[in-house]
Amino acid sequence: MLSRRHFVKIAGTIPFLPTPDSFAADPSFHAARPLIKKISIFNSSGSFYRFVGMNSYDTAPKGIKGSRKSVMIEFSDGTLGLGTVGYTNITESIISKIRQLIKQDPLSFYQWNGDQIAGVVPAMQPYFYNTDYAWVESAILDGIGKMKNLPVWKMLGESKREGIDPYDGTLYFEEIANNTDVSLIGEIGKRIKEDGYRAIKMKLGRPSKWLPGEAGVERDIEAFITLREAVGQNFNIMADANNGYKGQHDWAVKLMTACAPYHMYFMEELFPDNAQQYLRLREALLKENFFIPIAEGEDIREMDKFDQYCQEGLYNYIQPDMATCGTNNILQTARQAEKFPHVKLIPHVWQSQLGLIMSLHVSKVQHNIPYVEDSRYFEHAFIPSGYIFRNGQWFIPDKPGWGVELSPDFRQFIADDEIVIT
Repeated sequence: MLSRRHFVKIAGTIPFLPTPDSFAADPSFHAARPLIKKISIFNSSGSFYRFVGMNSYDTAPKGIKGSRKSVMIEFSDGTLGLGTVGYTNITESIISKIRQLIKQDPLSFYQWNGDQIAGVVPAMQPYFYNTDYAWVESAILDGIGKMKNLPVWKMLGESKREGIDPYDGTLYFEEIANNTDVSLIGEIGKRIKEDGYRAIKMKLGRPSKWLPGEAGVERDIEAFITLREAVGQNFNIMADANNGYKGQHDWAVKLMTACAPYHMYFMEELFPDNAQQYLRLREALLKENFFIPIAEGEDIREMDKFDQYCQEGLYNYIQPDMATCGTNNILQTARQAEKFPHVKLIPHVWQSQLGLIMSLHVSKVQHNIPYVEDSRYFEHAFIPSGYIFRNGQWFIPDKPGWGVELSPDFRQFIADDEIVIT
């Protein structure tokens, strides 16, 4: 495990990737192209737009303040690429491999068709398609976009949509956190709708911990119905139980059959991923003439597992974590899922403004990514500019990279455990 109180300087490179000179035969190669000079990994502060309660496994409410691990890459021409780190535990082994990127040509990591990425070169696939390392691509793409003066999405593909639909993902167990009743769920739902959102993903799973037993099931049902009545019918409500119904098939059936008449867009993580349990649940719902789509996959690290998901026909929404799984990894998975019309991909994002922005860019170019998850979290070290939220949709500015710059005083927002690789 890494333990750093101050800057860590990790010098030297290990021969692993082709050197820039080995790409000289490529007609697009120029000897003066910038190389990767420095990679920094740091924790920075942030905040939600309001107080957020707890979910089924939390030990306390989320609150307002938070912290997020980010990555910054400096190229030899001074270009800065910004990105976000997912759920990866940054170990010495991971740092050892990441440092092999120092002095490499970032443009050589991809196959190019003009200014569009046509693929990831074989040498980089152990990075960008492995969730231990895929997060580093977010900063690389930002830097390349700034070098080329192109938004990332224009390097990834053609536009499939102008506005991108988000759902507000911040409606947790607010009534429990505030020691009140579910009318608060309805009030917050109305506020979210008034903010312009046309969809909410709410948390269920109270019986697991915060209101044990059937009382928690009843509260979940009451909360869902209250929210539906508050926001009306022309509004999508997703639900996420964070595995709060583990081992409770009968309670799960009770919840789903009670909520089904109130139009649940999908049910996420009702219990830990288990095909047989979900099949039993689907059969029980069909007997009542109900069908609710199932979402799974935010914790998956082996992306090949999504192939099994698609083929089984059990899951309707797959949810690889945006920051952890990486941009091209997620796009490749979405493109592989295209042959399964019943399957859509929605990248999981939590407590990451950059994660939301990355999701917007991939949704822009991929038709089967119909929604993005918006945790309405603001990272103090970064300034995104030009993003417009209008009529319930996000619109991406025509700015290079992710369209994000460092705050002039960003140092005051980062912790003193920064890792610097040179």
